[in-house]
Amino acid sequence: MAKRNIGEINAGSMADIAFLLLIFFLVTTTMEVDAGIARNLPLKQDRIIDIPPVTEPDVLEISVNSKDELFVEDQRIQISELEEVSRSFYTINANGIVVDPTMPEHDLISLAQCQQKINYFQHELSLHPHNKIMARKLQKWEQKKSICQLYSSQSFYEISTMAIVKIDNQANTSFGIYIQIQNILKKVVNDLRQEKCTELGWGNYHELNEHTKQGKERLKQLRILVPERIIESKIEQ
Repeated sequence: MAKRNIGEINAGSMADIAFLLLIFFLVTTTMEVDAGIARNLPLKQDRIIDIPPVTEPDVLEISVNSKDELFVEDQRIQISELEEVSRSFYTINANGIVVDPTMPEHDLISLAQCQQKINYFQHELSLHPHNKIMARKLQKWEQKKSICQLYSSQSFYEISTMAIVKIDNQANTSFGIYIQIQNILKKVVNDLRQEKCTELGWGNYHELNEHTKQGKERLKQLRILVPERIIESKIEQ
């Protein structure tokens, strides 16, 4: 019986199809990206400066042991209570009246005080034009002046500039409880900044655009009105 000749299969189109499928999957596939926690590193100082001692009311001490037990000021609490505790840290003395002496005080910042500080730092910069520390302080007081001008009283209450949240984690603390604490602290700050936006008629805090002049300025002002100062450390078992 005669053999039948079988023609060759043209595989050129198969390569094209495979290439198109590869492009399709590359374009349509989404990659899971690890979420990070934003933190600002301290600025480099030109020289060693004296740092005022931090008083006990200015520090909210949060600690977690290796069993994921949560403590605030050496008192054990549930994770569900942390939001209320941290919110009180920021707000309980917010009107300048010391309701709770164990929490940070708030200082009244007036327009006249801001102008006095601005004049001082401008004079210092005229004598030492390359002093970056003085330049940053001048910018800070100019921002505070702009905040005063937002209010009819031409003043506002600022939480103690030394107020910080201190988190101590043991080596075996689970990552889950660590993230929960961070999320709660971030939520409290965001909620308080949203309240300031509502009070000042700025709309949604999360919609402020840092790439516009107005949005950038408002975000700077909110960071003064509701600062986020968190330090972390790891403690031994």
